[in-house]
Amino acid sequence: MLHLDPNITYFDGGSFSWHPFSGEISASLVQLQYLEYLNLSYNDFPKIPKFIGAFTNLKYLDFSWNSITGNIPSELGNLTKLRILDLSGNRDLTANSFKWLSHLSYLRIFKLNNANFSKAKDWFHSFKIAPSLSTLELSYCQFPELDDSSFSHITNSTNSITTLDVFGSTFGSTTVPRLLNLSNNLVDLSLDGYYYFNIESSPIPIPDSFDNLKYLRHLNLGGFDGEVPKSIGSLCKLQQLVLSGNEFNSTIIDILESLLDCNNNSLEILNLSQNRLNGPLPRDLSRFLHLRELYVSDNKFSDTLPESIGKLTSLELLDISNNSFSGFVSETHLEKLSKLKHLDLSSNSLTLKMNITWVPPFQLQYINLTSCMIGPQFPSWLQTQANISDIDLSSSGIYDVIPEWFFNMTSNLINNTLPNTPYVDLSSNKFHGCIPPNLLLKARTLDLSNNTLTCFEPLFCDQIDGTMQYLDLSNNQLFGSIPNCLFHLLRNLGYLNLNNNRLSGVIPSSIASLYSIEVLGLRKNNLSGTLPSSMKNCTQLLFLDVGENSLGGTIPKWIGEILTHLVVLQLKSNHFYGTIPSSLCRLQYIKILDISHNKIYGAIPSCMNNFTSMVEKSEESRGGYSLGSFERSVIWKGKEYQYIQNLDLFRVIDLSSNKLIGEIPMELTYLVRLNQLNLSMNSLGGAIPQNIGNLSELESLDLSHNNFSGKIPSGLAELSFLAYLNLSFNHLSGKIPTSTQLQSFNASSYVENFGLCGLPLLTECPGDHATSRNHDIKNYNELDQEWFDMSWFSIGLAFGFALGFIGVCGASFLIFYWRLAYFRCLNKFEDWLYVMISVGVCK
Repeated sequence: MLHLDPNITYFDGGSFSWHPFSGEISASLVQLQYLEYLNLSYNDFPKIPKFIGAFTNLKYLDFSWNSITGNIPSELGNLTKLRILDLSGNRDLTANSFKWLSHLSYLRIFKLNNANFSKAKDWFHSFKIAPSLSTLELSYCQFPELDDSSFSHITNSTNSITTLDVFGSTFGSTTVPRLLNLSNNLVDLSLDGYYYFNIESSPIPIPDSFDNLKYLRHLNLGGFDGEVPKSIGSLCKLQQLVLSGNEFNSTIIDILESLLDCNNNSLEILNLSQNRLNGPLPRDLSRFLHLRELYVSDNKFSDTLPESIGKLTSLELLDISNNSFSGFVSETHLEKLSKLKHLDLSSNSLTLKMNITWVPPFQLQYINLTSCMIGPQFPSWLQTQANISDIDLSSSGIYDVIPEWFFNMTSNLINNTLPNTPYVDLSSNKFHGCIPPNLLLKARTLDLSNNTLTCFEPLFCDQIDGTMQYLDLSNNQLFGSIPNCLFHLLRNLGYLNLNNNRLSGVIPSSIASLYSIEVLGLRKNNLSGTLPSSMKNCTQLLFLDVGENSLGGTIPKWIGEILTHLVVLQLKSNHFYGTIPSSLCRLQYIKILDISHNKIYGAIPSCMNNFTSMVEKSEESRGGYSLGSFERSVIWKGKEYQYIQNLDLFRVIDLSSNKLIGEIPMELTYLVRLNQLNLSMNSLGGAIPQNIGNLSELESLDLSHNNFSGKIPSGLAELSFLAYLNLSFNHLSGKIPTSTQLQSFNASSYVENFGLCGLPLLTECPGDHATSRNHDIKNYNELDQEWFDMSWFSIGLAFGFALGFIGVCGASFLIFYWRLAYFRCLNKFEDWLYVMISVGVCK
């Protein structure tokens, strides 16, 4: 029972730095009849009480980041003096109507997310007639589909909305025009995220309805397709125009030229990246006097680079990478860019032609000229750049001697006649142009990886005799579609690596001819379409990597039903959608399952305990090709690594950056050999399973950016090999379990869980301060009265140093498998020794 002064006007019950409230909100708050400010954020309240309407003097009400579910009570309409209402960050709110908003004539800011108001047909009318509403945030909400008859009674009265943010929300094509017509006074508008979060997984066109938004300064559109609305060109007050992450496939030169014609042009940030925009850029960009950042990367822009870019005196970042620009880049393109820090011209067909005496006006920190022709000599102007922290000049045609100041280049240029032998390894050189077809006449093993090869010759298919067994063309610049003959004629091929090229188009159906294929790598290309059903013929596949492409569709059920020998399945960073098929649980030999960075939704299948290789010891390799020798990209302990060998020792499940919901299935904790589990960036909820401590070999665990609640299981403290942990950005509460393991992690592993307390966080749990202080006083008094003999400690210290030195150095001579087991044993011995010394000191 709260005992409060009924005359107070300010009550802050937000749990930013102390234990949150939980359970029902006390009705005793009603006695605060004069209350004007009420903050109950970051607690664990399950619902908004109806008696909230009794606080008729309230001006500020904050229920954000609780566990509130259910319908938003209409009693909020009684708060007629309310200025700010924040209901964001809750679990699953619903709204059948927003009629109560009409009574809040002073409401300026309304924040609501993770809400479903698909039944609230009056949402548009209610928001539009709110006279004082200026900021409306409705992120991750579900809007209803409305027909024109729902708006026939709406007048043209304007309101005061200046900020509208519906990031990540789901809505249909009829909703977008209503959002653009919600207010003519918009200054900030964000419609970003629909394409990535809508369960229909299908982008929609955006209407050309920006003519009336004359005051717009910040515009962010993401997840749409079709053409860029031409009316954007009339927004002369724009300061930020962000159109990244769409599927716009039109030109944009007319729109940019319209913006250039605006008087007192104020554009500071122009981001057009990750679209399908084509055609040239305007020739005269010099009128963008205030432009600081220009992103046009990952499009299909062509023609030459406008020289007028060199007159953008405010420009700090220029990124035109991954386009089809051609021609020369000279001093004129960069002559007045004195503030430039970031320069990326990579993956175009540009040639840098600078005078040998040229001194740039800028000091770069980041420079990427990959695939630009800057050779044959090293450009002398690079010597003037004293602040570079990241530089990439790969595939740039340099044939010069590497200077001492330059460290980020590889060469070993070979120009000799290519051999014609059964085993050919010409990897990691600077070969360019087309693949010489004569290499495939008699070679059984051919490795041309890590060169700058760009194409297959027209007669390529005519030279293949079908006897090749091993072909590695990875890490080149191969573009165009994959030749059909590569699959159709190489019937004996067991190993094919085309990773990290620029191949496009669909995966040919002729892949059905690769009956013997065991290792297939197509990662990091521009492949599109779906996984062909003809791949079902590749029944011997052990390794399938199609990550980092533009593949789509659902994950085929036949992968688990037919490709039952798979050890590694990499589908990450594509556009796969739908649920995880339960048939994947039949992959009993699977050791690495990575479907991260897609649009997968639904629950995690509970049958994953059928992954036998993650439950019990199994053979380290299968088939004729060692998986350990195949280069793979893995997110390990929070960082991306390329693993070349010994990956057979790892057991990885990565489902991060999708739209998964529900709880972690208990069956997942049966995978006792699992090394890494990454479920971050989803919408998973519930409690972390109590028996997660069963995953005794877990070394990396990332559950960040979800909706997990409850306490951190004490079983986590038992994971002695855990080297990376991230539980941040959840709704966890209570004290962090005390152990040497969990307290060794940085506080960033636990941040944005506002109910958590205890080390390594600075937030103390209730009673911790007093207990710690009394314990320190007791220890001090004991040491002051009695000293103990330290001679045994000196002997132990010398012995420990010798043991550690011999152990670490000696282990380096062991094979990798023994080394891993040895260090695990050493780790356990270290813990035992620590406990024994601590007990000795206490005695």
